[in-house]
Amino acid sequence: MLSLTLEAQLEGVTALQPTDTEENPYYYTFRVSCTSCHETHPNWVSFNRFETHEIPGSRGEANFVWKCRLCTKTHSASILNAPKAYEAQEKRNSQKIIEMDCRGLEFVEFKPDGDWEAKAVESTTTFSGIDLLEGEWYDYDEKKGEEVSIKELTWKFQPLNPRPFLQAHVGTEVLIRLKWGQTEYKGKLESIDSYMNVLLRDTEEFIDGKPTGSLGLVLIRCNNILWMGSADSVEMTDLELK
Repeated sequence: MLSLTLEAQLEGVTALQPTDTEENPYYYTFRVSCTSCHETHPNWVSFNRFETHEIPGSRGEANFVWKCRLCTKTHSASILNAPKAYEAQEKRNSQKIIEMDCRGLEFVEFKPDGDWEAKAVESTTTFSGIDLLEGEWYDYDEKKGEEVSIKELTWKFQPLNPRPFLQAHVGTEVLIRLKWGQTEYKGKLESIDSYMNVLLRDTEEFIDGKPTGSLGLVLIRCNNILWMGSADSVEMTDLELK
């Protein structure tokens, strides 16, 4: 899981956010990298949080489904919630804009392509159609009689703490993929410890998507896990786990 954060200098405006509604969705634009082969795709990719696509070989859906051209594996990502507004502050610091559930991929660069909006700090003026592609924006608040601006933008990706996700899924069936060998484990999440090691019960092992047998109670160290998710969102086949 990743969060996209923003650090910026706001003068005279606050509540900066992408214009993102179901009637007028914002298309988030990224460069994407495969976590299996570490290939970074040279082209920009765009998707919105309202449109979903089927994940091949799965009952699940995602906002973005991508097949790595080097290792040919299919990965996915979804935006978890509506964007959060960046608020003006005396001292600059990073604030979270969106959170994303990334499976088998990660985003390495963001381009603020599309319209943004903000509100004046000391008047009722609302600014829309803000273009941040140049890295700065200037306008004039006629009600206040002052210039307003947005500048010094810095975009970063931060990993999200997976503990709330794991705690919420204790007692449910999950699927875990290891970092090597095309090995997956499917079982009931029994518990997690303070080091994020995972204990599964009634565990089944799959290699290259093919079942190899039941293992019962299994402890998996966190540094061996590539990704994990609810077993309800994927489908095992005797050909491949997508």
